[in-house]
This record gives sequence, structure tokens and C-alpha cells, in this order.
Amino acid sequence: MDSDALVCFQQVRRGSGERWFKVYRVDVDSPDPFVDRMGTYVRRTHFDDAVTPPHWFDTGGGPVMEGRLAELGEKLVPFSTFDLFVVTHKTVQPFLAVPMAVDVVPVLSDAVRIREYDGADCDVGGADATLAPAAGAEPTRTVDGDAFAAPLSGEAGEGGRLEWFHLLSLRAAYRLLVGPRTGVVDADGDHPTMRVRDGDGVLCVDLLDAGALKRLNRDVLFLDYAPDEDDDEGGAGTLDGALTRALRDTARLRWRFATHLWHVRHDETDERFASIARNETEPTYEDERATTRATFLEALAERYGAALAPFSGGSYGAALRWETGTRADTFSLNESPTFDHDDPADVVARVGPDFVPEKRRKRF
Repeated sequence: MDSDALVCFQQVRRGSGERWFKVYRVDVDSPDPFVDRMGTYVRRTHFDDAVTPPHWFDTGGGPVMEGRLAELGEKLVPFSTFDLFVVTHKTVQPFLAVPMAVDVVPVLSDAVRIREYDGADCDVGGADATLAPAAGAEPTRTVDGDAFAAPLSGEAGEGGRLEWFHLLSLRAAYRLLVGPRTGVVDADGDHPTMRVRDGDGVLCVDLLDAGALKRLNRDVLFLDYAPDEDDDEGGAGTLDGALTRALRDTARLRWRFATHLWHVRHDETDERFASIARNETEPTYEDERATTRATFLEALAERYGAALAPFSGGSYGAALRWETGTRADTFSLNESPTFDHDDPADVVARVGPDFVPEKRRKRF
């Protein structure tokens, strides 16, 4: 399910009390005015029965999915969206979709090329702007396979542009893969390209290898990024500010572990992560990747605690439910997951993705 933003309308099935959701896909440029508008809709509309979406929705004829919220992550294309809004008859709750794939550097190196152009050299005027670079225009910067030479440095190193910008480039690549709803696509060249604005400039993201994207892990965690009313650091007291900060924070965490895996792939030693493959005397790369991904989960739990959503999909969402005993159809965890008594990699490996606390028998 590709998306710009997903809006999930909650219904409660009579008799069983089961929460059921109709999921719509919409264009959202900024979460602040959208949530304000949705809040007005919620206050004026009490929907116990059938959900009638606001007339200003571009629904494309109906919902893209109906089902339990916990099923959403199984169908969502990773990196394709940042925004998820859960709408009940009382409130609108914003969530950030955080892809759990950490082995992203090989994909960026082999599958994606980014060319940046000055806006003055591109067609950026008017509503029908193609964003196409003029004939003979030279990119101000190109990020391709050469940028990922080991050891990672510069744009691809710690603190470099790709530390959080990899989110945007992978989103563009996935949208080229599944069929974009926004952006300008050029399919006439050697490779499909998505052109998007970036401040005063234009980015051309070329998809070089679709197969590499398909091999990435598809699990997604959902994070409630609603801002703390007392937190105005860097504008984080607004939804826009809180979303930007959460995007950057989670991207930097992913990039740290992605860098580790890149070092492992090139038989290098990164002292910061020398103990990542716990309980393994000679771990394979697959062992290291699985353990690193679980350590990414642990780092997210330490950073965000109970703000992670119990309806998150895959084995990682199941691990959160295991740690906290939280039902999958609720919006917040019962407590902050700590993993202080179990190795997170063991929890992820042994708890199936369909785990619910009601079926829990004993700790392993």
C-alpha cells in the first residue's frame, strides 16, 4: 500500500466490541493544519456506525483497506509514508511510520542515485512545472555508489547529509517502484526518475535497481510523535516540528546501525559496536544483521518508550507487546519496554509476528 498519508477511521463492531478501521489515503503537506481540520470534523461528527469521510478527502472512490489496525503494517510499503493519523470520535492521533530495515547502505549504493540541481537551472515556475533541468545543466552534487566507499565519510559519514536524507531518497525510490501519487516522474531516460523540490533546488532520484529495494525488511514500527505542549525546542511544540525531529532522530539511529553493518560487510572493525552480535563466537553476516536490527528496536524503545505503538507490525511490534503485555488494538503501550531481562534479538526471534498477550504462556 503506497501512500502520502494514511487516515484510519475507527469503528467499533457491535456485539464483539472489536475495533475496525477504514483506511483512506490522502495528500498532506503539513500535519498541523490537517489535524486542526480533522479535529473540527471529529467535534462535529459522531460516527458510531458507518464512517463518512469529510467531503474534502480525495478518497479515490473508497478506503484502500478495511481491517484491524494491527494489519496495517503488513500491507504498508516501507519508506513510502511518514504520516499515519488514527481518528476516533474523540480525537486525532498522529503516528510516524518508522521502517525497521537497517541494511540500507548497500541498497543506496546499488539501487539509488541522487542528482541535485540549482532551481535556477530547472523548470520550477507555475503549477505545471516539470522541474526538469535545462539542457546542459550540471548537478551541484551527485550521490551515487562512489559516495559509499569504505570507510564511510563525507556525505555518507556520521553527521553527513545522508544520515537523515536517506529516508527521503528511499521514499522516492519506493514510490517509483510501486507507482507514485505525487512528484514528477520521468520514465524516458535509462532509469525511472522522480523529481522533487528541495528548498530552492531540485532533486532527481534515479531508481537503478528495483530488486535491491524489494530485499529490504518490510517491518514498520509506529511512533506517536504528538508534541509535548511544554516542549518548544526547535519548533517541536508543533506537529510539524515534532515530526521533523522524530524523522531526524530515528533516521540518525538507523544510519548509525547501517554504518556498522557496512563496516561488517567490508571486514572492518567499528569499536562502538564491537559487542552487537552478543552470544555469537563467529556470527555470520545474517546473524549480525538480525541482531543489529533488534538492537535498533532496543534503541528506539530507550528513546521513545511507551510512545511506540502496540499495533506495530511484524516480529518487532510483537516484541513490544511481549515486553509490555499490551493488546494489539490499543493506541499506546502499557509501559515502556526495557528488554533489561532478555536479549531483544532473542525476543524478536522467538515471538511470532501474530503474538498477542492473551496467548502468552510463560517467559522463555
